[in-house]
Amino acid sequence: MRQAKKFKYRGTKSEILEPIMYEGFEIKSLKHGNTGHTLYKFPSKAHDWELCWTMDLQTAKSGVQKYQEHLKESKDSKSNSPVESKLS
Repeated sequence: MRQAKKFKYRGTKSEILEPIMYEGFEIKSLKHGNTGHTLYKFPSKAHDWELCWTMDLQTAKSGVQKYQEHLKESKDSKSNSPVESKLS
């Protein structure tokens, strides 16, 4: 019976980098251990504003802008609620 060849993991640990502040939102960043890519964490409209990772800083910044617009719109729509206007 043959023994399985032992496999040694050659990747390194991912390195957490300094977060980037953009329009009051903290974009977390890290350097991936296996690939060496820098990844940025941002809210994604395509995934219902869940935090997602991207390799492109510009994509992360535009995601933050869209998220802030979404928050502003939802805040405005709450203040224009027909129930509140009838009670006033």
